[in-house]
Amino acid sequence: MQKETSFELKHKDIAGRIGRLTIGERTIETPALMPVYSPTKPIIDTAELTERFKCRALMTNSYIILKNPELKEKVIEQGIHKFLGFDGIIATDSGSYQLMEYGNVTVTNKEIVEFQETIGSDIGSFLDIPTMPDAYKPRAEEQLELTLERAKEATNAGFLVNAGIQGATYVDLREKAARAIGKDFKLCAVGGIVRLMETYRFADLVEVISAVKQNIPADRIVHAFGLGHPMVFSLAVAMGCDLFDSAAYALYAEGGRYLTVNGTKRLEELEYLPCSCPVCSKHGTGLKELPAEEKTKELARHNLYVSMQEIDTIKQAIRENTLWELVNVRCRSHPELYKALGKLLEQEWLAEHDPITKKSAFYIQGTESGKRTEVVNVKNRLARVESSSAVEMPPFGQVPWELSDIYPYNSLRDGIEYAGCKVTDLCKIKAIMDYQFGKGAGTLIPDNARIKKSKATRRIRGIYEGNELIAAVRASDHFIIPHIKLAERLHQKFPYPKLRIMIDDDAVEFVKEGKSVFAKFVSEVDPDLRAGDEVLIVDKDDNLLRTGTLILSPREAIDFDRGVAATVR
Repeated sequence: MQKETSFELKHKDIAGRIGRLTIGERTIETPALMPVYSPTKPIIDTAELTERFKCRALMTNSYIILKNPELKEKVIEQGIHKFLGFDGIIATDSGSYQLMEYGNVTVTNKEIVEFQETIGSDIGSFLDIPTMPDAYKPRAEEQLELTLERAKEATNAGFLVNAGIQGATYVDLREKAARAIGKDFKLCAVGGIVRLMETYRFADLVEVISAVKQNIPADRIVHAFGLGHPMVFSLAVAMGCDLFDSAAYALYAEGGRYLTVNGTKRLEELEYLPCSCPVCSKHGTGLKELPAEEKTKELARHNLYVSMQEIDTIKQAIRENTLWELVNVRCRSHPELYKALGKLLEQEWLAEHDPITKKSAFYIQGTESGKRTEVVNVKNRLARVESSSAVEMPPFGQVPWELSDIYPYNSLRDGIEYAGCKVTDLCKIKAIMDYQFGKGAGTLIPDNARIKKSKATRRIRGIYEGNELIAAVRASDHFIIPHIKLAERLHQKFPYPKLRIMIDDDAVEFVKEGKSVFAKFVSEVDPDLRAGDEVLIVDKDDNLLRTGTLILSPREAIDFDRGVAATVR
């Protein structure tokens, strides 16, 4: 019986997400890096991985264990967790890497799946066929069919299946594989990308991951199989990858290579160490003079510190909504990564997942900023607003001055001189209504509405009809938060499903009490909405229940069965 698995989102930016993955009684936060632990030649033991590096998940190779009689007997007797002395999530590989490296393995798919069940893997793999990036297409198709056949043998495995999606660099094959795997498996692994990494084909990597992400349900956990270099983590997370495994920290150390977030250095060539991790702080360039075995261990520790730190840096960027800024910086560290950034900016599907409003200001970092998801998301909304007071505001083009207080335009208004006619507060509110909710929404604000401002900042804080507050204005982004009277007008003016999130009958009474909308009860969402939008919460008969803020993208709200889809006011 497969261990119960749940996955829910906590924070998001672009298509990147911080999530909570629970397998049985073990939980990790994603994105997460799983260090690859060699069962025959470990460089860093599991006690140190747990205590010093705070690892809550690691990966090891079940095929190597199976083929070593002494190891096999011990692991079967003790179970994989006790044998490794590790109480976190343990993922096991099936021998696919050995199949890629050596062209053959002496085990069947059924045998390796059953062995992983026997030893108690939390995450296990079937024996997928890693196809080389430039394989002849008929060969890639043949190997993909075999991979999909083997996937069927693992659908009832007693672990969370790390289901490999293959297809080389053929987008149509990746799409086909993603649809088949995404239908049956919760954890989708983008396989066959190690060679792309080794040859710096990062633009191809973007196309492969994008083909997968667009063809699996939004609630699937995505593992970038073999992607273990920190210089690429932010790019992959921005596209929605949740798990990484790294043998690079150890393999590179054995070759005297020193990892940084900007690339790989040869330790012997470094006159200064550009790092202040415990290893570099302790040894400095004296690291080069250590005995060979000790040097390898210490270099592996440095490599893992850098890798783990980059994951935390990415998580903080997601929390602050500055993931684009981080990706922009990282992708300027290598010409091939810069090409990948250009390819990433072509992926307009990312805009569907990106929040419409963010905590951080919108920073222009170059001409690429004009293709970011924020720009894609606001183009249609700008067309809703009629104005004779537009100003040029790159990279958004002509922006009505009435909108200059709201995100993302409020980041750019300083330094822009507006010499047009006076724009009243009422004009601003009506324009924001059109922009935020739809053309004509501004007419729902009466001409005699009373605008209340903050005494300290002189920014609009409330909209009154007589003495009744019909809407508040959020301080962080100047978006309008409708109270029930204005919500009823929006509900009447805009036909279903516009502005709406529809919930099942089971959740109606809870929402009426002001409790959050959980994704498992969502049956439909206006696809034009974005995370961060104010929404009308309705039942199946389109009765208005409450207003709220959408937390997930429409696709995520439909596909997920865990976590909050919308908060309720």
